[in-house]
Amino acid sequence: MSESILVVRREFLAPYLTEDFGLITRGAEDILRVVNEHHEFHSRSEMEEDPSFKQIIPYVVLSRGGEIFVLRRLKKGGEKRLHGQLSIGVGGHINPVDDAGGGALMAGLRREVDEEVGVERELSLTPLGVINNDLDDVGRVHLGFLFRMEVEGGVAVRETEKLEGSFTTVEELEKLYDRLEGWSQIALEAIK
Repeated sequence: MSESILVVRREFLAPYLTEDFGLITRGAEDILRVVNEHHEFHSRSEMEEDPSFKQIIPYVVLSRGGEIFVLRRLKKGGEKRLHGQLSIGVGGHINPVDDAGGGALMAGLRREVDEEVGVERELSLTPLGVINNDLDDVGRVHLGFLFRMEVEGGVAVRETEKLEGSFTTVEELEKLYDRLEGWSQIALEAIK
């Protein structure tokens, strides 16, 4: 049985998707309102190939001082189209369990971060905008809410069969730019 995930019909989001590839900062609150008002839950396997819907994903960049936590997706990760690529975002799909209190995005963000990494101490969480990438097959069916979480102390990957990670500098990430997944390229530009 396929996982049930939060999606929004593209037609509701279309007026706000002003960038085919990039970070949308103006109107991000309006996009969140649309998500809150018009979200549905559907089978993930059906939604992965249906561009008439956007899967809503919280995407959190972990920073510590001048360093960014970078993840490498291993072959056991769920999204085959991203295997081997580098990511500076922690996050994932929002499930019905996240929708209980009415704040599905933030509940999904907290659950996904807790599932993927152990953070010694969170200092702050700042919204940066909405990532849209309609230029590739993965991006066409996803919409990312980008946050920056400033942390202190250690960060440990929990899903070690799917991911490996460590802190690195922005300068080093710029050298690895071509190995970053599309959303991470957008996020890197936003946090520099």
